Amino acid sequence: MRITPRSPEEIASMQVFPRGDYEFEVLAGRDDVSRAENEMIVLTLRVSDANGASRFVTDYLLEKWPIKLRHAAEACGLLEQYKAGTDFVGKTGKLTLIIEKNKDKQFPDKNAVADYVVKESGVAGIKFLRRKA
Repeated sequence: MRITPRSPEEIASMQVFPRGDYEFEVLAGRDDVSRAENEMIVLTLRVSDANGASRFVTDYLLEKWPIKLRHAAEACGLLEQYKAGTDFVGKTGKLTLIIEKNKDKQFPDKNAVADYVVKESGVAGIKFLRRKA
């Protein structure tokens, strides 16, 4: 078996980030349909911490979560385009990550986007869209 020796720092950087706010960049986006047959936007995000370490996180924006969808557009500076639909690729902003635990213990825990951080907008945010970690 071939192995790649890794330092403790490299191994630590492979783990999930703790719950908190992080900078992000949208690397890819596509329209899709969920298992429940809801239209959605699937975003591939690079999330970075203050030390420059990064993780890749997939997020799903659905019409049934309009606050999160609006916050994503607002955090990316796309509020004007939000009304007509927009492309998120290449946009940056800040988001709140949580840790999603795998109930079956079949897969490792993973980061998930709870919400996107926006400046004062008068729209009440939601604490966590997914289960609390």
